[in-house]
Amino acid sequence: MATEDSVIKSCGHSFSKSCLDQQVDTSNPQCPQCLEALQRAQRADLSLLPVKSAEIPCNMCEESQTFSAVKSCLTCLLSYCEHHLKPHQSMERLKGHKLVEPVERLDERACSVHGRPLDLYSTRDKRCICALCVKPGVDVIPVETERKIREVDLQNTIKNLESMISQREKKLEDLQNTVSKNQAEINREQTAIREVFSAVMDAVRKTEEELHAPLEEGRRSLDEEMKVKAQQVHKDIQKYTEIINGFNQTKNEEDDIIFLQLYPSAPAEFRDDLRVSIDTELNFGSMRNITTSVLTSIRTQLENLCSFEMRRIQRFLVDVTLDKETAHPALEVFQDGKAVKVKGNGHNIPGDPKQSVLVNGILGNLQIKSRKAFWVAEVGQKTGWELGVVRENANRKGKVSYKPSEGYWIIVFCDPNTYGAFEEKPVQLHLSTKPQKVGVFVDYENALISFYNMNDLSHIYTFTQCRFNGTIRPYFNPHPNKNVKIADPMIISSVNPNNNHMSEV
Repeated sequence: MATEDSVIKSCGHSFSKSCLDQQVDTSNPQCPQCLEALQRAQRADLSLLPVKSAEIPCNMCEESQTFSAVKSCLTCLLSYCEHHLKPHQSMERLKGHKLVEPVERLDERACSVHGRPLDLYSTRDKRCICALCVKPGVDVIPVETERKIREVDLQNTIKNLESMISQREKKLEDLQNTVSKNQAEINREQTAIREVFSAVMDAVRKTEEELHAPLEEGRRSLDEEMKVKAQQVHKDIQKYTEIINGFNQTKNEEDDIIFLQLYPSAPAEFRDDLRVSIDTELNFGSMRNITTSVLTSIRTQLENLCSFEMRRIQRFLVDVTLDKETAHPALEVFQDGKAVKVKGNGHNIPGDPKQSVLVNGILGNLQIKSRKAFWVAEVGQKTGWELGVVRENANRKGKVSYKPSEGYWIIVFCDPNTYGAFEEKPVQLHLSTKPQKVGVFVDYENALISFYNMNDLSHIYTFTQCRFNGTIRPYFNPHPNKNVKIADPMIISSVNPNNNHMSEV
C-alpha cells in the first residue's frame, strides 16, 4: 500500500520519493520492475495547466510542477491529474476503485481511528465506519446500499417539497385571483358610489336652482322696478325744481299788484308712490315641497348602496337552528330545527325554566360572543311575527319588556300593515313593500344589529350602540295568524355548504 511519502508512477508501481529521485539521477532512469522510463518531472498532456488557487491539486505531482486533479479516488484517498489517473484506467487491480469529481479533505473520508476508507455503514450507530470498526452483532451495510436507501428517501422528500411548492404556488395564484377579484369589486363599488352621490349632488343642485330661481326672478323684477321708479323720481325732481324757480321769480317781484297777479296756485300734494311692489320673500309652501322632494330623491339614491352592503353582509352567513329547549309550550318546532309554528293560542303553561311562558318565542342555538353573523328567516304571508336578537341571560318569563336595556333588540310586524322596532320608546317603521324574507345582521364589535328586506334588498332598521354585555342569541316568534287555528310556520333559510350561500335566498 502506498505510504504518505510514496509516489505511484504512470506504470502503476510505487516508490518512496527519495528512491525515485535517486533512480532518475542515474544514467539509466528506468523503473526497476517494468523498465519504463522515469522522469523527475513527468511530461503532462498539453491540456493540463498548473494548479490555480481555487482548484484541487494532484497528490502525485511533484511540488515543482503540480497539476489540477481531474478525479479523486475514494479507495486510495488521493486525487489524480489526468496523467496520474491512467493506472486507474488501465490496471485491473485499480479499476475497481471508486473515482469521483475532485474533492477536498479526502482525509475526512478515512476512519479517524484506523486510517482505512469509510466504506461501511452502521445501521445501529447511524454512521459510516471502516472494516476494522465492525463489531460483532452490529449490522453493517455497504455505504452504497445506504446511499440507495437515502436516495429513495431523498427523492420522496423532494417530491413532497415539490408538492408543497406546487400547493403554495396554487395558493399564491388563488390569493392573487382573490385580490384581483376583490379589487375589481372595490372598483365597481366605488364607481357605483360615485354614480349614486353624483345623482345625489345633481338632485341637490337642481333643488338649489329651484330655490334660487324665484329669488333671482325677484332680483330681476326689483332691478326693473327700480329703473322705473328712478325715472319717475327724476321727473318729479325736475318738475318741482321748475315750480320752485317760478316761485322764486314771483317772490322777487317788487310791484305788489303784479306779485298778486303772478302768484301761482299751490301744487297738488306730493304723492309718495315709490314703495317696492315685488314680494321678495320665498313662498314657504314651495320651499317645503321642494325640500321634501329632494330628500325623497336623495333617500332613493342612497338606497341603491344597500345592494353593496348586502353582498358584503352575506359573507357572514351562518347556519342557525332552533333550540327546542327554549321554545314556548305553544310552539311546535320541526324535526330539522329549521321551522317553527304556533300549535294554538299561546297561554300560560308552567314548564322548564328555559322556556318562555308569556312570550311566544324561541331562541336559536347560535351563541354570538364576538365578530359578525347573518341569517335569514322566511315570514311569507304571515299576519304577524317578531325577529331579532336576545341577550342569553335576559328575562323571558312573567312580565317582559321588549327594549334594548332589557336585552331585547327586536322588530315586529302586526297585521294589517304595522311595523315597529322595540327601542326604549317604540319606533313605527314605514316600509314600501311587505318583506317575505327578513335578514338579520349582527356586528358584535361595532355594537349594531340591522334588518333587511331580502326581497328587494332594502334596509328596514338598525339598532346602534347596543350594549350586549355577554352572549346574544337569535330570537324568533311566529305569531299565530288571526282567525286561523294553525298558523303558517316561520322558516330559517339553510346554508349551502358547497358555496356558503343560502339555499333558499
